[in-house]
Amino acid sequence: MELLKTNGNLIKLFAPKLKKGGSLYLFGKPDCIDFIDYRPFLKLNSKIVWYQPSRLAQGRKNYTNNYDIICYFSKGEPKTFNLDDIRVPQLVELEHRRRCENVPSVKNGKWGKTRFNNKGKNPGDVWGDIKQLTYKSKELVSRNVLNTIQKPEKLIERIVKASSNIGEVVLDPFIGVGTTAVVCQKLNRKFIGFEQNIDFITMANKRLEELENEQKYSFSFY
Repeated sequence: MELLKTNGNLIKLFAPKLKKGGSLYLFGKPDCIDFIDYRPFLKLNSKIVWYQPSRLAQGRKNYTNNYDIICYFSKGEPKTFNLDDIRVPQLVELEHRRRCENVPSVKNGKWGKTRFNNKGKNPGDVWGDIKQLTYKSKELVSRNVLNTIQKPEKLIERIVKASSNIGEVVLDPFIGVGTTAVVCQKLNRKFIGFEQNIDFITMANKRLEELENEQKYSFSFY
């Protein structure tokens, strides 16, 4: 109940600061917004399931929890949703695709066709294509932050690409070891982050310094 109270307070605190059409993503467990009346403040667009079948912890007296929830809110209708930037490959066999493109479509009329987007499909609200970090992950900065603090860059990248544009500001009030900052730097977004843990701040600054050096000495060949 304490976590639910915290999440409710976060929504009440940040909703007034959010611009009209702005987006807010809240990470949590399956019950992260249960019994929270967020409707006076924000619109819930999706409850995204981040599926992690390879979790090491296995339940003995209950079913193992293999997913986290990412609640995607916006202040009114979302102003930005860059679907083409986050599309994923079509997992459809070629023969099935040909059949689908040659059958009548209810939406398009009697002789319409079902078309597949060549850029890929909407990733949907169950994300099983982004794996959690492990002890062997190159981007893991410390075993102390595995799974509890540090999220995969690909996960944050999808969110940042979807709900912001180049040059815009992304706020992460729990920036941890700086994954959001690193992703924003790579995607040419501005960022603001808060963190209380001095060790995490040190790790985050080190990651940003290393990234800055990589970008400084990167070369393009023509």
